[in-house]
Amino acid sequence: MAKEYISINIKNNTNGNIPMSIMSNPSNLTDISNQTTEYSWDVTSLSITTENTVIIEYRPNGLVDFTSYSTPLLTPSLQGVLDALNTLGIGSFFSTTSGGNTYIKNYDNDYVFGQLDVFDSSGTSVTWNVNCIGTTGNNDIQVGFLFISQPNPYTASTPIPTTFDGQQVDITGVTSNQPTTKIKIINLTTSTFILNTGLGSGVAYSYSFNAIYGNAYLIDIYDF
Repeated sequence: MAKEYISINIKNNTNGNIPMSIMSNPSNLTDISNQTTEYSWDVTSLSITTENTVIIEYRPNGLVDFTSYSTPLLTPSLQGVLDALNTLGIGSFFSTTSGGNTYIKNYDNDYVFGQLDVFDSSGTSVTWNVNCIGTTGNNDIQVGFLFISQPNPYTASTPIPTTFDGQQVDITGVTSNQPTTKIKIINLTTSTFILNTGLGSGVAYSYSFNAIYGNAYLIDIYDF
């Protein structure tokens, strides 16, 4: 039997170290070969001091609700964040730089990724994450004297300062002209929902909760 030789030329067009399986295994959820949908998080301003927990939202294609995956940050560095994310076992997270900015990236056609947070689970933190593509409506948040109001469309993740145990956090707004807007308030420390609701187009909403000392909260608002 004559021998056959296979030659494979691989070129990395990024400046990151991208883990991959050369032969590609469709049953391996961590294999990003032939995956074309890119997910990217700008972590240029990430400065790890007391942060000890990483959380990321993910969901299979075809589902609406995200699942939050939380895991310890064992090494206080960007590589430590990547190592923590890769314990999820879906895709392969890696970092790249472009124009002075640093990004965490992943490629996956079967799963959708949402908010990424790196936080100190022993302190009090509130993150207000909005990803609304609709062209009407607005989303507001107020904590003490801090008030932020953003008309749609708007996409940003903002850390909200809290000053004492039991401080009230108020979110109000009017949903966009997209068919559905999801509003979720999650206590990341206890992995419990304070609110998880879906509203139709053009609906006014108002919700409040108390931020308890030592707990981390995520307010997630997105339309589709």
